[in-house]
This record gives sequence, structure tokens and C-alpha cells, in this order.
Amino acid sequence: MTMKNWRLSFWICLLALCGPLGAEPGSVDDYRAFFARAELPGGEARIAIREFQRRGERCLLLVDPWTLATEIAPAAAIASLRTAADGAWRREFGGTPYVRALDDAAQNAEKLINAGITHSLPAERGVSLTIDLCPSQKPLDRFLFRDILAAFEKVERPVPLAIAVSGLWMERHASDLHWLAGLAASGRVTIDWINHSYHHQFDRRLPLRENFLLEKGVDLDQEVLLTEREMIACGLTPSIFFRFPGLVSDAREFSRVLAFGLVPVGSDAWLAKNQPPKPGSIVLIHGNGNEPLGIRKFLSLVGRERATIKKRNWLLLDLRDSVEQSE
Repeated sequence: MTMKNWRLSFWICLLALCGPLGAEPGSVDDYRAFFARAELPGGEARIAIREFQRRGERCLLLVDPWTLATEIAPAAAIASLRTAADGAWRREFGGTPYVRALDDAAQNAEKLINAGITHSLPAERGVSLTIDLCPSQKPLDRFLFRDILAAFEKVERPVPLAIAVSGLWMERHASDLHWLAGLAASGRVTIDWINHSYHHQFDRRLPLRENFLLEKGVDLDQEVLLTEREMIACGLTPSIFFRFPGLVSDAREFSRVLAFGLVPVGSDAWLAKNQPPKPGSIVLIHGNGNEPLGIRKFLSLVGRERATIKKRNWLLLDLRDSVEQSE
């Protein structure tokens, strides 16, 4: 079988797997950044941040600027659509949680490591859990999700999770992706799908300032847009969040991600790096088989908090809700 035929067979199988889940899947073409004020038939305002063609129909990726929720809608279903060039939409929606989140993230743009939003609600008992799925040859750590459900499902359903997914991970793990989407479709979990770039470049020989997305020759536009396009092709809805691979960025790349209407999210508790979580922490672990230490530390933390979980005094926080309410 030629490489071309293999890839064709792969995508046919992937789309078949993704068929019944989430937004209606299918071939996604002409995917691009597009900003407009969109008014729904009921009068509610949304911000369109992407447009694309799916089965010959023009579609939009919309953001609710008050709840940070995203949705996909046919352009024909929008009551009115007014293009907002040169940041006009940010001025119009300047007081909303969405624009505040972009502005908050920008205040932490200069750092080489861990720029963006790193903490959610300091007054809350609990954490926002983010699970990274970088490219990996190993299968998904499904036991992690089963253990999370066993610990939290009786006190909060659906259980809120945020998963940072890379394009190559989706490409190589269609059945695992289908399994995760099935958990969401069943109502047992909600998942904020975080864009984690497509290729997630990494070279151990390079210094951080020349590594990951800062590596020479990386096309950031493609890294962002290809990942979202493949999410949608698999029936997933991209969130407003972006996580830099390795949590490494510079001011230029950070500004370009903001220009896509995405909120870079870091972490103040990367457990495998011995960063202890605090109330309201954005916890980072990997569920791609490559970081068992982080998983052990998180499940140990859950075990220690078992009594407070049962009393609903220590819960998993929805990343969107946490960012929306933080000031």
C-alpha cells in the first residue's frame, strides 16, 4: 500500500469512527480565521472567529463572549453577520469575559516559559484539570479517566475536563479519540478541547528559545488552523484555549495566537515537575502514556481529598467557568 493510499484509508476510518459524535463530522475545507459579529435568530450576539466549508455548506465557529462556550453553526442560520476587521469586535465586546480573558493572558506574554493564564479562581476549593495529549506512540491512559469518574461522578456530573490535543495525536489515536468523545456524548464528562498545535515539534538538541513552536521554519498559522480543522472533521468543537507545546513561547508567537482569538493557557501546577497545586490551580498532567509520574501524583491527590470531595468541598473546576469568573 502506498503512503498516499494509507493516509486516505486512515482518514476514511477516522471519519467513520467519529461519525455519531459531537458536531456533525465531515470533510472540512477552506478553513480560515474570520472575525464577525454574529446575531442569532433569537437576538443573542456571538463572535465568529472561523469560517469553513463542510459538505458544500458555509459554517462558522462561534464564541459566546459571556460564557466562553463555542459552537458550530451554518452561516445560513445566522440572522445577521457583520464583519469586524482590525480588532473592532474586541472593542465592541470589550467588557465581556472573553475579551477580558484575552487581555488577562496578554499581561503575561513576555515569559519564555508558562506565558498566558496560569491560575483560575484562588478562592475556590478545587482545581482545573488539564490533560495534555502530545504526539505519542503509546495508547491513551484510559484508567486515568475511569479513576477520575469513580472519584467525582457522584458529586459532579458531568465531570469537567480540559484536554489539550495535538493534531498528530489525533492522527495516530483514532480509537482513543473516539472513546473520549464517547464519554462526552454520554453526558458523563464535559471536555474543553484545547488546541495544542498540530505537530508539537520538539528537538532535545535545541535550546528553549529555538525549540517547540519557536523552531526555525514552523508555520504557526498551520499549527493552529490544521488542529482545529481536524477537530471539527472528527466531530469535536474547538474551545477558545490554546496551550503552547512545552509551555514555551515568545512575545511574537504569543501575540499571533491572541490574534487568532485564542486564550493561551499555562499551568501553575505541572505535577510531574513537582509543582504542588493550590486552590484554583490549573493542573497539568499528560494522559498520552508518556508521563506516569504526573498521573500518580494527581490520583494520590484525589485520594487524599476523598473526604472533601464527598462533601463537595474539593471539586474539579470547569476551565471556562473559572476563567469567566476570574478578575
